This record gives sequence, structure tokens and C-alpha cells, in this order.
Amino acid sequence: MKGNGVSDSKRLYVGVDVGGTKVLAALVEETGAVLARERVPTPRDGGPEPVVAAIEKAVADVLAKGGVKAERLTAMGVAIPGVVDPKTARVVVTPNMSLTGVAIGPHLEKRFGVPVAIGNDCNFGALGEKWLGSARRFRSVLAMLVGTGIGGGIVQKGKLWRGAREAAAEVGHIVMQIDGPLCGCGNRGCLEALASRTAIERDLRAGIAAGRQSILPSFCNGDLSVIRSGAIRRALEADDPLVVEVVRRAAEILAYACLTIRHLLDPEVIVLGGGVIEACSEFIVPIVEGIVAADRLPGARDGGHVLLSALGDDAVVLGAVAQARKLIGRSPFKKRFHVMPKYPQLSKASFGQITAGEKTYKRDIFISVFGQIKKRDKNLAKETCGDSHVVGPKELEKVCRGGPEVLFIGAGNEGRLTLSDDGRRFLRQRSIQCEILPTPKLVEAYNKSPQRKASLIHVTC
Repeated sequence: MKGNGVSDSKRLYVGVDVGGTKVLAALVEETGAVLARERVPTPRDGGPEPVVAAIEKAVADVLAKGGVKAERLTAMGVAIPGVVDPKTARVVVTPNMSLTGVAIGPHLEKRFGVPVAIGNDCNFGALGEKWLGSARRFRSVLAMLVGTGIGGGIVQKGKLWRGAREAAAEVGHIVMQIDGPLCGCGNRGCLEALASRTAIERDLRAGIAAGRQSILPSFCNGDLSVIRSGAIRRALEADDPLVVEVVRRAAEILAYACLTIRHLLDPEVIVLGGGVIEACSEFIVPIVEGIVAADRLPGARDGGHVLLSALGDDAVVLGAVAQARKLIGRSPFKKRFHVMPKYPQLSKASFGQITAGEKTYKRDIFISVFGQIKKRDKNLAKETCGDSHVVGPKELEKVCRGGPEVLFIGAGNEGRLTLSDDGRRFLRQRSIQCEILPTPKLVEAYNKSPQRKASLIHVTC
């Protein structure tokens, strides 16, 4: 064993998400389990050298946090917000940072001594969702990530569709309004110029400058130069008229972009993610779902549904790891290289206790998708649902981290534990199956399931 309980027999990877404000590095097992994460700020000035140094620091820091040396790594994947050439591992262009022209792959290979796969960040986000997220059960997916800008990625049968110029799936630059607002790409009326956080910020500032009343400045300490997604969410929760109007319009435009994608590519699913969606999904997604469901052009079969990211911030780094595995011939989309987590066996479920693995628990527990056993915090259910016997989205977000295919809920000896309506919607939007059983009956179902699974177990009535 070396550092942090990592076995010598386990293959380890690093996934890196290079963003405009931060570089996120994750140390990842072949199962997809994230052992450690590290973030460092992305330098804004000084050319490419400080950015490359920040990437190196993020990787070195996450290795140190995980207690392993670079020699223990099998491969690395690096996601770049721009156009890259995967064959030469060179950055072609990064519009919002100083990496254009940098051969980042060869540099990192020399620095850390491992093979390095590089690619577009949104492409890798789509790959992550296909591997372990909401798109895991589907053959074709388009992921749309809505944040400062809007990007996309297309995966078909486990393979990225990158296009003839390595520029496919730039959904943020679909023109949605002729002669519309100027986009950062230089064109006008792009989806990104109408529905990204940058566009939402612009329209909110314009409304306030025109004299519209809004509670938003109080959530930004009076500084509207940067309006974070969290502040927008809080204003939506307060039913602020200006924010509701602006975000509703952005949601409608996103919905019609989803219809365009549906009619052009007809993927089995469209997965929405990114900071704006994560913060404001309760407001945005019902609008998108309603417009997409009202599509008058039917297909021959069911499909084309809109889902939410099941991986959140980890989607891009896990997609980078998936591509790194493909680079060395161990694609996670090939059955012979599919590595499952190790799960504890359940037994001895009786009123007030259950045995998981070698330990008996006399209180509620949950088991993560990677087999970790943790005590359930009933206060979370009480605070959000008013009753510890009701499971809602906040608790499910914790239990389902890592993207299980199926969630087993042990409802207690008398089956009293239930899902809230919001909880059912949470699981449906992330394509997570759910089985709710009396706890004694849960044991056999959980133990027999061959799927990637999580479980929430209530041990009393």
C-alpha cells in the first residue's frame, strides 16, 4: 500500500479541467472513483507560461493530496476550453486564455512521465456523462454545458464525434437570432450570446441601468460587474420580476436550441450541465422540458429527452480520464476493461440494525456508488422535507454522487421511508433507476444487483 490506502495493484489516472477561473485536477481510480481533488486559480495575465505552471501545480498538488507519486500514474487527460488537435496534443486556439499554439500534451508527458490525452472540455464533459453519468444507458448523447459560455459534446457508441476540423458540437455558436447580440466568437445572435451566464448578466445589468427594480444587487454586495449563478438562483427563489423575466427568456432559447439539436442529430438524450444549470435547474429545466415535450414533429420511436448532468463538476475530469484510458488501449466503453467498484455484502437486517460488510450499524446508513458506507444525516431530510421519513433532492444529491445506475432504498421494516415528488424528479432527470423495498427485502435485491449502485437504508419502522 502507498499513501492514502491506495493499493499498488490499482491503476490511477489524473483528469484535469482547465477553466477560465480555475484549474481542477482529480486523482481517479479505474472504477471512476475520485480519490482527491485540487483547484488552483487560472492566471489571467502573463502569456501561456503561468497557465502551464498552474496546470502542473494542480497535478502535483492532487498527487500529493492523494499520497502518490507520478510514477504510480497510468495516464492523464487534460480538458482545454478551445479547439485542440488530439493527434499532436497541441492547443489550436483558446479564445479566453493564453494557451493558443502550446503543445501542452508533450510538455506534460515530459514533466510527469505518463501518456497525456488532450481534448475540448465540453467534449470530455459529454464523454464523462456517457461513461458514468446520466447518459450511461444510451448509445447517443449530446451534452450542452451552460456556464460563462455554452459548449457541447457529442458521443456515439462511446466515441466522440469531433468533426472534420475538431470543431464539432459548438452548440453555443448556433445562430438563434439573425442580427442578434454580438458573440465572443465574432458572429451575431449565437446561442451563447443569448442564453449563457454572460448573456444573462448583460441583460440583467441593462435592465437595472434602465431603472428596473431588483433585489439582485443585494446578493452581489452592490457590485454587478460579475453576477454569479448562485446570486441569480437566490433572486429567482425570491421571485424577483427582472431576474425571472431574463432567465425565463434564456431558458426558452435553450429549449429551442434543444429542439434544433433534436431535429438535426436526433440523439437518444440531451444532457444539460454547467454552472447555470446546476444553480438554476429548478427554474430552467421545467421550461425546457415543456417546450421540448410540445414538439409537433414526432419520431418513429421514443427518445430525444432532456436530462440533467449526474456528475456535476466531475463530468469533465472524468471524461478526461475516459479519454486517457482510451489512449492507452483500456477504453471504459469496452466490456473487457469495464471495472466495477467493490460493494459490501448486506446481511442481518432486523429492526434497528443492519450488517454491511463486517460491521453492524444501529442507525440509518447510505452506501455510495463506490461502496463506501456512511452514516445518514436525518437532519438533512428534516430541514428540507420536514420529515426524516421523506427523502428529497438535497439528500439524493449526496447519496447519488458519482452517478449510480440504480438506487436501492431500504424503507424500514414497515416501509415508511418514501421519496418526495421532487426526489422522484431528481432521479428521473438523471436517469437513475430506483427500487424502494422494506429493508429486510432490500438485502437480497442489493446483493444480487450487477449494476453500479447506491443505497439509502432505514433500519427502524
